[in-house]
Amino acid sequence: MAKATIQSGSKAKWTVMVYIAGDNNLDGAALWDIKEMAQAGSTKDVNILVQLDRAADRKTRRFLITKGGGYDRDCIETLGETNSGDPKVLEDFLAWSIERYPAERFFLILWNHGGGWWEEEKIRAKVSKGGASCRRRSTSHGNLFKHDAVALEQTAAPGQATLRNICYDDTSAGDALDNKELKDVLARICAVIGKKIDILGMDACLMTMLEVAWQLKDSVEIIIGSEIEEPCDGWPYTDILNFLTAYPRRKTHIIAKEVVRQYIASYEDSGDTVTQSTINAVAITDVVNALTPLDQELLSDLSGNRKLVQWAWDHSPKFFGDNYIDLYAFARKLKSKGRGAIREKGNFHGNLIGKTQKIVGICTGRFQAGGIP
Repeated sequence: MAKATIQSGSKAKWTVMVYIAGDNNLDGAALWDIKEMAQAGSTKDVNILVQLDRAADRKTRRFLITKGGGYDRDCIETLGETNSGDPKVLEDFLAWSIERYPAERFFLILWNHGGGWWEEEKIRAKVSKGGASCRRRSTSHGNLFKHDAVALEQTAAPGQATLRNICYDDTSAGDALDNKELKDVLARICAVIGKKIDILGMDACLMTMLEVAWQLKDSVEIIIGSEIEEPCDGWPYTDILNFLTAYPRRKTHIIAKEVVRQYIASYEDSGDTVTQSTINAVAITDVVNALTPLDQELLSDLSGNRKLVQWAWDHSPKFFGDNYIDLYAFARKLKSKGRGAIREKGNFHGNLIGKTQKIVGICTGRFQAGGIP
């Protein structure tokens, strides 16, 4: 296996760090995405780094992706078997990337299955009946999602009904990074680089949630991800990285918006419903502060408000079965039917969006791109 020859001689504009947890049913998809990355390749201004944990041979490799290179040409280190769900493994990769390939800005991409914040056990069981295989969409147009209910089920302790995970490793007993582990790793990395990570992208299902963003708001400037399940093809890496390498001096939020635009565009002819958003993490505090009075009002008389909550839930967009709901739409429905304090505090959706729509991008629905200006 030939070694990549490009080395970073000085500080680049960007270092992109792609943490691919492929030790599961996404092994083949991982190789395909590395091939896409190599169609763009690293430049003097942009380092494209990958750590890949494979299921095929249970080895972990690090790559500096070069133009025209890829899996067979760009490997620069082989580590043996690792557990992608171990926070130390992620931290080691990030520390290695920062030390070997310093840059003005850092873009971390977590690539794998995603579980969002909360999952109902009966929904996990329902989805798992469909099987956990994931083929390339080019060979099938079935429901192929970067979401593995079997892997999620494996991580649950007996009687446990809540999972908050990403980066599942099937040969490590289904271990995964929970949100707290991810929060702690990124906090330590921020201390190393002396600032927040500029962009965190999650090429995984169900990770664009208020609860997830709240955990990461102190370590990341901008978060990119999907509100619903992702098709197995995931991100269009060639187009995204071609833009970044062509315009490495563009402002961070412009780069983030382009990821969303390219992702949505890549599925326009597929017939799939996809979502992708950019979120300025600093705005999450405004979201929580605006939402809290409505939460408190609903909980003050939950029995009396039950029918209203049920109606609003039933009439709002839902994802992954009946487990997740679009927060903006839910608040809007509560306001439309609620009375008194609920109606007043339910205006959270209007006040908040009016205040923060320029810094929070929300994408819900077929081929609608959200972003920040």
